[in-house]
Amino acid sequence: MPNILNLPHRNKLVVATVCVLLVIGILAGTKFKGVGESSGPKAFNPTTYAQQKWTKLVEQINVKATDVATLAAAVDADLAAAGKKYGQNLGADSYAFPVKATGVVAAVDANFITLTVAKMPARDVVRIPMGPALNGAAIRDATGLIQFGDFTDQTDYQTVADALRVLSQKDVVGKISPPLLKGKTITVVGAFASGGPPNAYSISPVKIEVAS
Repeated sequence: MPNILNLPHRNKLVVATVCVLLVIGILAGTKFKGVGESSGPKAFNPTTYAQQKWTKLVEQINVKATDVATLAAAVDADLAAAGKKYGQNLGADSYAFPVKATGVVAAVDANFITLTVAKMPARDVVRIPMGPALNGAAIRDATGLIQFGDFTDQTDYQTVADALRVLSQKDVVGKISPPLLKGKTITVVGAFASGGPPNAYSISPVKIEVAS
């Protein structure tokens, strides 16, 4: 390659112009990142994911929900058969079910609303958890809309359950006044997961309606 210093003046200008154009082209195709900006994929945000899935989850649970008295009789008789018919098989003899119940509020405390539901099997209890017992994993798993394989790892899968629990507490439980419900008839739609205390049907809510 000839030395640019030995070229005629006109040729020097041509070479210099070409070099400038090359630099401009390189810069135009280069994305510069600000301080602290990562070049990798965005970190998973469970809150955003849960919010994006919430409406569809509520719709699916509402459509697929089995009346709690029917579900309780089936679960009491044969959990595996009930799970196959009404719920989602989570493995290790665990199942999640979309469920609904209409009943009279018999008691309210800091953690649960207890319902009296017609046609429930003897000794079975229906409760709506409001505190730590509210199960976001049951809401996540009850329809099959969200699968473990949708996530990179177990941590993301679990944090979505936590985010769904927070949504239920905020957007469902947070919009009613539990202490004022005693004696009133309400309808709850939500999810029940097996594996809790026997004869206890804990419905983590996605919708609660109070009869007028």
